[in-house]
Amino acid sequence: MNMKIFLFAASLLTCASTILAEGSREVPVNREANETVVSIESNVAAAPSFPRWFTAGIRLSGGFFSFTGEQAEYVGQKHPGSAIDVGPFFRFRINRLFEIDPTISFGYRYHKYKRDDYSLSFQEYLIQIPVVARVYVYDGIFVGAGAQLSPVVYSKNKSTSYGFSKEFNSTNPEFGGIAELGYAFNHFVIDARVYAAVTDYADNDIIGQWKGLTYRPLVISLGATYLF
Repeated sequence: MNMKIFLFAASLLTCASTILAEGSREVPVNREANETVVSIESNVAAAPSFPRWFTAGIRLSGGFFSFTGEQAEYVGQKHPGSAIDVGPFFRFRINRLFEIDPTISFGYRYHKYKRDDYSLSFQEYLIQIPVVARVYVYDGIFVGAGAQLSPVVYSKNKSTSYGFSKEFNSTNPEFGGIAELGYAFNHFVIDARVYAAVTDYADNDIIGQWKGLTYRPLVISLGATYLF
Protein backbone atom coordinates (compact mmCIF):
# COMPACT_ATOMS: atom_id res chain seq x y z
CA MET A 1 0.00 0.00 0.00
CA ASN A 2 2.83 2.37 0.90
CA MET A 3 4.49 1.52 -2.42
CA LYS A 4 1.35 2.54 -4.40
CA ILE A 5 1.15 5.86 -2.55
CA PHE A 6 4.84 6.50 -3.24
CA LEU A 7 4.44 5.80 -6.98
CA PHE A 8 1.35 8.05 -7.20
CA ALA A 9 3.18 10.91 -5.49
CA ALA A 10 6.15 10.50 -7.81
CA SER A 11 3.86 10.71 -10.83
CA LEU A 12 2.31 13.94 -9.56
CA LEU A 13 5.75 15.51 -9.03
CA THR A 14 6.82 14.55 -12.56
CA CYS A 15 3.71 16.15 -14.13
CA ALA A 16 4.09 19.32 -12.09
CA SER A 17 7.76 19.71 -13.05
CA THR A 18 6.88 19.28 -16.74
CA ILE A 19 4.15 21.95 -16.59
CA LEU A 20 6.47 24.39 -14.82
CA ALA A 21 9.17 23.82 -17.40
CA GLU A 22 6.78 24.52 -20.30
CA GLY A 23 5.45 27.65 -18.63
CA SER A 24 8.93 29.04 -18.06
CA ARG A 25 9.83 28.88 -21.78
CA GLU A 26 10.13 32.27 -23.54
CA VAL A 27 7.50 32.79 -26.20
CA PRO A 28 9.11 34.12 -29.44
CA VAL A 29 7.92 37.60 -30.43
CA ASN A 30 8.00 38.97 -33.98
CA ARG A 31 9.14 42.50 -33.14
CA GLU A 32 9.26 43.64 -36.77
CA ALA A 33 5.60 42.68 -37.28
CA ASN A 34 4.58 44.58 -34.16
CA GLU A 35 6.55 47.65 -35.24
CA THR A 36 4.85 47.50 -38.66
CA VAL A 37 1.40 47.38 -37.08
CA VAL A 38 2.24 50.31 -34.81
CA SER A 39 3.58 52.25 -37.79
CA ILE A 40 0.41 51.65 -39.84
CA GLU A 41 -1.81 52.66 -36.94
CA SER A 42 0.18 55.85 -36.40
CA ASN A 43 -0.07 56.74 -40.10
CA VAL A 44 -3.83 56.22 -40.08
CA ALA A 45 -4.15 58.38 -37.02
CA ALA A 46 -2.05 61.12 -38.68
CA ALA A 47 -4.06 61.15 -41.93
CA PRO A 48 -5.83 64.50 -42.52
CA SER A 49 -9.58 64.64 -42.14
CA PHE A 50 -10.00 67.00 -45.10
CA PRO A 51 -9.28 66.23 -48.78
CA ARG A 52 -6.22 67.58 -50.56
CA TRP A 53 -6.46 71.32 -51.14
CA PHE A 54 -5.05 71.16 -54.68
CA THR A 55 -5.64 68.64 -57.46
CA ALA A 56 -4.98 68.79 -61.21
CA GLY A 57 -6.52 66.87 -64.07
CA ILE A 58 -7.75 66.92 -67.67
CA ARG A 59 -11.23 68.10 -68.69
CA LEU A 60 -12.99 67.28 -71.98
CA SER A 61 -16.42 68.58 -72.98
CA GLY A 62 -18.66 68.68 -76.01
CA GLY A 63 -22.10 69.98 -76.84
CA PHE A 64 -24.26 72.36 -78.83
CA PHE A 65 -23.36 75.85 -80.00
CA SER A 66 -25.90 78.53 -80.92
CA PHE A 67 -26.78 82.18 -80.33
CA THR A 68 -29.10 84.20 -78.11
CA GLY A 69 -30.37 87.71 -78.65
CA GLU A 70 -32.88 89.70 -80.62
CA GLN A 71 -33.89 87.87 -83.80
CA ALA A 72 -31.12 85.33 -83.28
CA GLU A 73 -33.04 82.90 -85.46
CA TYR A 74 -31.40 84.63 -88.41
CA VAL A 75 -28.15 82.88 -87.46
CA GLY A 76 -29.75 79.52 -86.79
CA GLN A 77 -30.75 79.71 -83.15
CA LYS A 78 -33.06 76.71 -83.54
CA HIS A 79 -30.49 74.74 -85.53
CA PRO A 80 -27.41 74.69 -83.29
CA GLY A 81 -23.91 73.72 -84.33
CA SER A 82 -21.29 71.88 -82.28
CA ALA A 83 -18.63 72.84 -79.75
CA ILE A 84 -15.77 70.91 -78.15
CA ASP A 85 -12.92 71.84 -75.81
CA VAL A 86 -10.11 70.10 -73.90
CA GLY A 87 -7.46 71.30 -71.49
CA PRO A 88 -5.89 71.13 -68.01
CA PHE A 89 -8.18 71.40 -65.00
CA PHE A 90 -7.17 72.74 -61.56
CA ARG A 91 -9.06 72.25 -58.30
CA PHE A 92 -8.46 74.43 -55.24
CA ARG A 93 -10.40 72.83 -52.38
CA ILE A 94 -11.30 75.32 -49.65
CA ASN A 95 -13.13 72.79 -47.46
CA ARG A 96 -15.43 69.80 -47.86
CA LEU A 97 -18.23 71.89 -49.36
CA PHE A 98 -16.55 74.60 -51.44
CA GLU A 99 -13.89 74.75 -54.17
CA ILE A 100 -12.58 77.04 -56.93
CA ASP A 101 -11.89 75.38 -60.31
CA PRO A 102 -10.05 77.28 -63.06
CA THR A 103 -9.42 75.67 -66.44
CA ILE A 104 -7.38 76.56 -69.52
CA SER A 105 -8.80 74.80 -72.57
CA PHE A 106 -8.54 74.89 -76.34
CA GLY A 107 -11.97 75.13 -77.94
CA TYR A 108 -13.47 74.66 -81.39
CA ARG A 109 -16.93 75.73 -82.61
CA TYR A 110 -18.63 74.89 -85.87
CA HIS A 111 -21.99 76.09 -87.15
CA LYS A 112 -23.61 75.94 -90.57
CA TYR A 113 -27.08 77.20 -91.28
CA LYS A 114 -29.22 77.86 -94.37
CA ARG A 115 -32.71 79.29 -94.70
CA ASP A 116 -34.27 80.61 -97.88
CA ASP A 117 -31.70 82.90 -99.52
CA TYR A 118 -29.56 83.18 -96.42
CA SER A 119 -26.69 80.92 -95.30
CA LEU A 120 -24.03 81.04 -92.60
CA SER A 121 -20.78 79.13 -92.23
CA PHE A 122 -19.06 79.59 -88.90
CA GLN A 123 -15.76 78.14 -87.59
CA GLU A 124 -13.84 79.44 -84.62
CA TYR A 125 -10.81 78.34 -82.59
CA LEU A 126 -10.34 79.95 -79.20
CA ILE A 127 -8.66 79.67 -75.82
CA GLN A 128 -11.21 79.34 -73.03
CA ILE A 129 -10.37 80.37 -69.45
CA PRO A 130 -13.34 79.59 -67.18
CA VAL A 131 -13.19 80.03 -63.39
CA VAL A 132 -16.02 78.20 -61.60
CA ALA A 133 -16.96 78.11 -57.91
CA ARG A 134 -18.54 74.78 -56.90
CA VAL A 135 -20.63 74.04 -53.81
CA TYR A 136 -21.36 70.43 -52.79
CA VAL A 137 -24.98 70.12 -51.75
CA TYR A 138 -25.26 66.37 -51.09
CA ASP A 139 -22.66 63.59 -51.18
CA GLY A 140 -20.80 64.16 -54.48
CA ILE A 141 -23.50 66.35 -56.09
CA PHE A 142 -22.46 69.96 -56.72
CA VAL A 143 -23.73 73.15 -58.32
CA GLY A 144 -21.42 75.73 -59.82
CA ALA A 145 -21.32 79.26 -61.18
CA GLY A 146 -18.57 81.34 -62.69
CA ALA A 147 -17.23 83.40 -65.58
CA GLN A 148 -15.26 82.68 -68.74
CA LEU A 149 -12.88 84.76 -70.85
CA SER A 150 -12.25 83.45 -74.39
CA PRO A 151 -9.61 85.08 -76.59
CA VAL A 152 -10.13 84.09 -80.23
CA VAL A 153 -7.14 82.40 -81.86
CA TYR A 154 -8.51 81.97 -85.36
CA SER A 155 -11.90 82.27 -87.06
CA LYS A 156 -13.21 81.73 -90.55
CA ASN A 157 -16.81 82.78 -91.00
CA LYS A 158 -18.89 83.54 -94.08
CA SER A 159 -22.45 84.67 -94.61
CA THR A 160 -24.43 84.84 -97.84
CA SER A 161 -27.62 86.82 -98.25
CA TYR A 162 -29.49 87.11 -101.57
CA GLY A 163 -26.39 86.11 -103.50
CA PHE A 164 -24.06 88.56 -101.72
CA SER A 165 -21.40 86.97 -99.54
CA LYS A 166 -19.33 88.49 -96.76
CA GLU A 167 -16.55 87.15 -94.56
CA PHE A 168 -16.42 88.20 -90.92
CA ASN A 169 -13.44 86.97 -88.93
CA SER A 170 -13.36 87.70 -85.22
CA THR A 171 -10.37 88.95 -83.26
CA ASN A 172 -12.24 90.30 -80.22
CA PRO A 173 -12.19 88.36 -76.93
CA GLU A 174 -15.44 86.86 -75.69
CA PHE A 175 -16.76 87.03 -72.12
CA GLY A 176 -19.71 85.31 -70.46
CA GLY A 177 -21.20 83.50 -67.47
CA ILE A 178 -21.38 79.80 -66.52
CA ALA A 179 -23.90 77.69 -64.60
CA GLU A 180 -23.42 73.96 -64.03
CA LEU A 181 -24.57 70.83 -62.21
CA GLY A 182 -22.46 67.72 -61.69
CA TYR A 183 -21.23 64.80 -59.62
CA ALA A 184 -17.72 64.09 -58.33
CA PHE A 185 -16.18 60.67 -57.76
CA ASN A 186 -12.70 60.08 -56.29
CA HIS A 187 -10.77 60.64 -59.54
CA PHE A 188 -13.57 61.40 -61.99
CA VAL A 189 -16.02 64.30 -62.35
CA ILE A 190 -18.97 64.71 -64.73
CA ASP A 191 -20.90 67.94 -65.27
CA ALA A 192 -23.58 69.59 -67.39
CA ARG A 193 -22.69 73.20 -68.19
CA VAL A 194 -24.41 76.20 -69.78
CA TYR A 195 -22.26 79.08 -71.03
CA ALA A 196 -23.89 82.32 -72.20
CA ALA A 197 -21.79 85.17 -73.59
CA VAL A 198 -22.57 88.78 -72.75
CA THR A 199 -20.41 90.17 -75.54
CA ASP A 200 -22.30 90.81 -78.74
CA TYR A 201 -21.04 89.93 -82.21
CA ALA A 202 -23.00 92.79 -83.78
CA ASP A 203 -21.63 95.33 -81.29
CA ASN A 204 -18.11 94.18 -82.15
CA ASP A 205 -18.94 94.57 -85.85
CA ILE A 206 -18.23 90.86 -86.42
CA ILE A 207 -21.64 90.52 -88.03
CA GLY A 208 -21.88 94.19 -88.85
CA GLN A 209 -24.19 93.81 -91.82
CA TRP A 210 -27.19 93.28 -89.52
CA LYS A 211 -27.20 96.47 -87.49
CA GLY A 212 -29.65 96.66 -84.62
CA LEU A 213 -29.67 92.88 -83.99
CA THR A 214 -27.89 91.02 -81.20
CA TYR A 215 -25.99 87.73 -81.45
CA ARG A 216 -24.49 86.30 -78.27
CA PRO A 217 -22.88 82.83 -78.28
CA LEU A 218 -24.54 80.09 -76.23
CA VAL A 219 -22.96 76.69 -75.48
CA ILE A 220 -24.70 73.78 -73.71
CA SER A 221 -22.28 70.93 -73.02
CA LEU A 222 -21.47 67.79 -71.06
CA GLY A 223 -18.02 67.54 -69.51
CA ALA A 224 -15.83 64.83 -68.01
CA THR A 225 -12.75 65.45 -65.86
CA TYR A 226 -10.08 62.97 -64.81
CA LEU A 227 -8.16 63.94 -61.67
CA PHE A 228 -4.60 62.72 -61.14
